[in-house]
Amino acid sequence: MRVGIEKRYIDSYRNIAKEVNNIVKRGKKALKKEAYRKALLSTNISVENKKKKLAKALHELILHSFSVDMRKAKSSKKALQSVKGHIALIREIIQKIKSLNNYLEESFLAELGIAGKPLVLKALKAKKPERFLESKRGLPRDYIIKIEHTVYKLMQEIVIFDEKLLKGYAGKEARIIGEEKLEIKDLESLLKTESELLDFLEAKMPPQPKIKAKLFSRKIFNKWVPMVFALLAGFEAECKKEALLFSKIKKNTRLRNKIEDKIKHIVDEKGKVLKIKEQRALSMKSFGKIGDEYRKVFHEYINAARL
Repeated sequence: MRVGIEKRYIDSYRNIAKEVNNIVKRGKKALKKEAYRKALLSTNISVENKKKKLAKALHELILHSFSVDMRKAKSSKKALQSVKGHIALIREIIQKIKSLNNYLEESFLAELGIAGKPLVLKALKAKKPERFLESKRGLPRDYIIKIEHTVYKLMQEIVIFDEKLLKGYAGKEARIIGEEKLEIKDLESLLKTESELLDFLEAKMPPQPKIKAKLFSRKIFNKWVPMVFALLAGFEAECKKEALLFSKIKKNTRLRNKIEDKIKHIVDEKGKVLKIKEQRALSMKSFGKIGDEYRKVFHEYINAARL
């Protein structure tokens, strides 16, 4: 069976394979968790730049945690310690990127007029809101086949995987697609695909108490980690397309003006509401949880408008 796969996607998984092999050969670099946590908690940069930093952090943490040569006797013990030490931060970063995507998808793009109303707003006006709130997204079958092909190729190209176990995977002939045509209107579906890939990736990251030595047995490791790398490759390929589309938005005069108008509107309207809330809170001699959450939402609006 042939699978259509974009050159951008192929480049993504090949870069991961090359980097993993280099890590195994030359050794891991010291990961500075403080720097990653700083990026996670930063509030003085735009949503676009924050997402780029978090995507880079996710890449480094996953590759340096899971690039383990299982052919060496002590590898499984070191891998267990490494993954346990980083898994909580990896999960936090995935969740934060999904939150940023949700904002971009349901608020920012809607404000620019290039996305529909959020499902939550549709649900509020619907007679049967559950049909919106229970709706499930999922990756198309073609994309799943593409991930399976990537797993197969990674198991061939990365030295830490046991090629003897390749017989459990069906090899698929790839039909390379050139640079696909991308339009600004595709950004909404692209963000949804990213979030789906992150959902799958998060599911492959067990909570710290569930990280046991048996996960690093030869058989489980060779099923688990190639899929982790394949999902990361897919996410990073979609991020490259997202960056291209955001560059188009910035070059589009109409959308650029709309963003600038939105900045003025947000600062004016949201600022007035915030002041009213602060005055009300001060009159009660406390500033409760609702006010703090509103501050956070307000700040995210300002940052997103700076894209």
